[in-house]
Amino acid sequence: MSTEAAPDGVARVVCPVCEVDVPAGAFCGLCGGHLTSKPSRGPHWLRQDTFGAAPNESVLVPSIASSLFPHLPNRSRTPFRIGLVLVLAGLVGFAFLRLPAALITVAALGLPLLFLLYLSESDVFRDVSVAALAVAGILGAGFGVGWVLLTGEMVARAYGVPIAAGLAIHHLVREGVIIPAGGMILTLVPTLLVRLSQPKSRESLDGFVIGALAALTFSAGATLTRLAPQFATGLLAHSRPVGGLLVEAGICGATIPLTAAVAGGLVGVALWFKGQDGNPHEHPGWTRAQLWLLAVLVVLIYVGVAVTDIVGMPQMQMLAIHVVMTAVVLVLLRIALQTALLHEARDPIQEDEPLLCVHCEHVVPDMAFCPACGVAARASSRSSRKDRRDSRPVRQVAAEGS
Repeated sequence: MSTEAAPDGVARVVCPVCEVDVPAGAFCGLCGGHLTSKPSRGPHWLRQDTFGAAPNESVLVPSIASSLFPHLPNRSRTPFRIGLVLVLAGLVGFAFLRLPAALITVAALGLPLLFLLYLSESDVFRDVSVAALAVAGILGAGFGVGWVLLTGEMVARAYGVPIAAGLAIHHLVREGVIIPAGGMILTLVPTLLVRLSQPKSRESLDGFVIGALAALTFSAGATLTRLAPQFATGLLAHSRPVGGLLVEAGICGATIPLTAAVAGGLVGVALWFKGQDGNPHEHPGWTRAQLWLLAVLVVLIYVGVAVTDIVGMPQMQMLAIHVVMTAVVLVLLRIALQTALLHEARDPIQEDEPLLCVHCEHVVPDMAFCPACGVAARASSRSSRKDRRDSRPVRQVAAEGS
């Protein structure tokens, strides 16, 4: 791959992926593809070794922080990583102390509150209509409460039914498949309603925010309603084994809300995705089909894992299945986010203007991807992009004769 110097002194190369002449660097500023010759890292359409929202991470590593909080640069995610650790520590600690009320509160509200803090930190409230966020959050919580009130008694009766009983298949289909599937459909309704309102923005990460928020509030409302009777058992649950409380904490406070957020966020990404219609190297219909396929797969996994809750398997085995499948759906979400960021419509290119990359802190040309680290410009909030474009770095011009 040859490198040539342009009249302005900036070296340029032809990208081997999109075949366009671009500024030299580690990545193509137009398509995000690798410009340097390195061993194969998988298909070009995925760029699996460099996640578009966290360039120091692989797409195939199920990192919770960069998956749930994609708008933030790595240094800004540190408080949220600490928050995730504190939520987990609270779940484990209250389980060992046998404090059901505190355990239920952290399980229901821990992740949703962290996500609301993320919306504030990433300036999503400036980018996305507050009304749209309110519709997603309030409807999600209301649907979660209503769904548990409607189906809670049926699900409670299903626990403990032996799989060999005469009506086992009937219970398995109704409580293990139909009810979780119905709950997931209700989880997605607020996201669909917001999309049907024709939002001005069609950025994929905006759809992710709407979908994940609706799913997390649905999960919070459902968890509080389902476990509310435990508040009446007293401050301490002396008769309950610690193992059972740990399993309840892990499933209700971590794996279920995470899986729900992934499913809702992924559907939001698919609904908001807008491809590059004028680019001959892009196939928006195929990309959109990939996103919907991943979304359907995550929904099927969510429903499938729900079956383990009523078939009477050992609790620790059930928790292990939940954890493994949560890791799987996180990877599927990262693949979807990567696909959307690589192939969605771009901001106007201003290649001759400098811009500070908030991820690698290099001054680079204002393009769809950072030529230095490969992060997608749209992985940052619109307000962040606007602020950095309004206060561009000053070019340093050498003094004449020096």
